[in-house]
Amino acid sequence: MSPDARIVRDVDKRLGAGHHARPLRRTMTSEETAALLALDVPARLATLEATGFPRITPLWFLWEDGAFWMTSVDGQPHLRNLARDPRAAICVDVEESRESEGVRPNRQVKGHGLAVLQPDVAGEWTRRITLKYLHGSAGEKRASARAAMPRIVIELRPERLITHQTP
Repeated sequence: MSPDARIVRDVDKRLGAGHHARPLRRTMTSEETAALLALDVPARLATLEATGFPRITPLWFLWEDGAFWMTSVDGQPHLRNLARDPRAAICVDVEESRESEGVRPNRQVKGHGLAVLQPDVAGEWTRRITLKYLHGSAGEKRASARAAMPRIVIELRPERLITHQTP
């Protein structure tokens, strides 16, 4: 029996039959996954420090052609980490504020793969990503300012996506 199965069995014994330690969850459809990835919520990018410890960085992103696209100002720690070791993981999740029977419904998309770094020539990726999150004339102004800064594109094409949704 796996350690996780033992934990669930032990919790079920303490709390009684019919109790589940983990809320029931299901895999999201491709449409639900696309809808979550289109929201203006940040992704959390995990990179590896030289010491082996993970670094988690929230970043704005676009999901396009099977890849997460992000940009960052050159010299940031997560960029140094990826230049040294391209292994990375990513998570995009949302959790409802309403609670039902001790569970707050949530949706999440996770993946891992090797990141590719390249300059954001002409700031095109930065502009597109910024306009996903900021709208109107203020968004255009901010997108132009961010796109004028020298930035690095992070392309993370996950080996596979793992999706979950709780009721």
